[in-house]
Amino acid sequence: MFRTTLLTGALAALLSAASASAQTITVTIGDDIVDVDWQTATVADLPGPDGEVSFSEAMIASNHTAGVQTIAFNIPQSKWLMQWLFPGRAVLKTTAGVFWIASAPVIIDGRTQTAFTGDTYADGNEVTVYGGDFVLNANNCELYGFDTVPVTLGGQGGRIEGNTGQMAITLFDATGALIKDNEASTIKIDRSNNNVLVGNTMQRVRIWGFDSSYLAVGNRVGGPNLADRNFITGYGTHSSEGFPSGSAIELFNTSGTVIENNYIGTTPDGMAIGNIACSVGVQFMAQNDGTILRQNLIGILGHGTGPHYAGTLWGWALRFEGTGDGIVVQGNTIGLDATGAATLGSVWGIDAGDGYLAASYTNLTLGGSLPGEGNEIAGHYLNGITVGKSVDGVRISGNSIHDNGWLGIDLVPSGFGYGVDANDPGDLDDGGNGLQNFPVLNQALDLGGSTWVSGSLSSTAGDDFTVELFASPTADDSGFGEGELFLGSLSVTTDGSGNADFGTLLSQPVPAGWVISATATLEPIGSTSEFSQAITIQPGNGDLGTRYCSPAVTNSTGLPGTLRAMGSDVVADQLFILRAEDLPANEFGLFLVSATQAFIQNPGGSQGNLCLGGTIARFSHDVKNSGPTGTFSLAVDLTQLPGPLNVPVMPGDTWNFQAWHRDKNPMPTSNFTDAVSVTFQ
Repeated sequence: MFRTTLLTGALAALLSAASASAQTITVTIGDDIVDVDWQTATVADLPGPDGEVSFSEAMIASNHTAGVQTIAFNIPQSKWLMQWLFPGRAVLKTTAGVFWIASAPVIIDGRTQTAFTGDTYADGNEVTVYGGDFVLNANNCELYGFDTVPVTLGGQGGRIEGNTGQMAITLFDATGALIKDNEASTIKIDRSNNNVLVGNTMQRVRIWGFDSSYLAVGNRVGGPNLADRNFITGYGTHSSEGFPSGSAIELFNTSGTVIENNYIGTTPDGMAIGNIACSVGVQFMAQNDGTILRQNLIGILGHGTGPHYAGTLWGWALRFEGTGDGIVVQGNTIGLDATGAATLGSVWGIDAGDGYLAASYTNLTLGGSLPGEGNEIAGHYLNGITVGKSVDGVRISGNSIHDNGWLGIDLVPSGFGYGVDANDPGDLDDGGNGLQNFPVLNQALDLGGSTWVSGSLSSTAGDDFTVELFASPTADDSGFGEGELFLGSLSVTTDGSGNADFGTLLSQPVPAGWVISATATLEPIGSTSEFSQAITIQPGNGDLGTRYCSPAVTNSTGLPGTLRAMGSDVVADQLFILRAEDLPANEFGLFLVSATQAFIQNPGGSQGNLCLGGTIARFSHDVKNSGPTGTFSLAVDLTQLPGPLNVPVMPGDTWNFQAWHRDKNPMPTSNFTDAVSVTFQ
């Protein structure tokens, strides 16, 4: 509920600004009496013979007077009408609604009545209407402080603000309007461009163009600030058979729409479903291009009723029908309440073209790999994300997808059906996202502060893919895990047979006993696979080899840098990891290797000691940065040590390793960690 409680200063400023360019017209009665010439009367002709000014007379005078008039209200309570129906409010009656059409700019300020008679209506503002609505077709029209009034706004630069109750607000052929801090049933943006909705509480938003050649362009619902947030509780009805239908946001032939930071389908506190007759959160229909949906909280769940649907549940948080290009869905929580608990899940999370209406979308992005871009999609009764059989190029990246009843990601095959779709040789099958094959993971090790994951991908030959890795406390019931924690990604290219092996050291630690799963995305098309079969993270083998030259010389952290060899010292495992720790933050460095141990104090002016001799090779192809944690790691390719050594590691070989790093204290110089000697098996 929105109440205007601090009227004096704001109202005085508003009336002062209005009087600078035009007059203020004060309405004194609610009856629709017109005793002035409705074709010619100006402000100078008011009041008429009866000594009163009705709202129709005020609108007639405003339309015929140059400048921007402010229509104020000063109706004594002794003249208030229909108190049996509208208690506590000054009611404006109309018998000739044509007079309520603004053909010239006007400011209609219901807050003035509240300033005159006080707060007489606890549930909203003090002025309402009976039997008519406002049609504000001129440029720069403004409406403030009304309760439960139908209003249509056109022209350029309009403003509707601070109205209460079940306002029905329509923008038709409007440009650049601001709709702010209202209570409403439906706010409809119809064939209108570049309008902004912020701070409203309403049941539904409808943004409609006309057809593919006449789109509603550049409208914004919400914004990045808390005050911009709209609370869209959901609109819906039950059919005669008890089927719930309705939506919170409808997009129909739009372009460049931004929907940001709203609560969609929930109560205003974000803790419960707003309307159990509403079954769709955000519905994309007809053609929608360039939509950005970000940082919203979305919760939808429709409940069926009798006689035929009692006890049934229905709902789609996001539903894509029709066509579109360049749609981005990022940073939203879908199925979670305001505390982050997965209590507001729908039946389906995101339906990308799986509905009964045909859909064709290009460049549809769900999530992203950068901080804040991933969506959290959880608590849905069936799939988290479903990609319809005729839809391709849906990029699903960096999301947290967990605790859904069926699959986290389900690609529907051309023959229809739900569930895990097995990989096929050459990836030639067809369906949602081309039924892109998922990776096969073979090893996941906890290496104490980092996680090693290896696996393979079999898909189309000679193509580039992005493999994303995720961790979850447990696997999905299907065994093909969801992905609660996004760990990172790597790029792979398949060979002529369509195969690619991969192994990567992830800096983010994951508890032993959790599971790892992965997706593969075909580049640059963006078609993402289902989640891979999950594997359990195993504990690593601890520290390998023998440490020497310890302790190293203290660096600017006040600690000596240390080197750890982890993973496996078995050559065939190809799982040998070097990790340098306790380094200065955000400095670059690299790893060294030799067959000979030595002790050379302060080589080249370094603060530390070089502990390698003979031929020394550096892994210069992989220069590292210690980042904020003061660590860097390397998965060593044992099949080919770097030049000038240029040899593979063989069982029985002993090799010595050390890390060098920049160190700016006490002056720009460098330092070394201690060293590790490892005999390989």
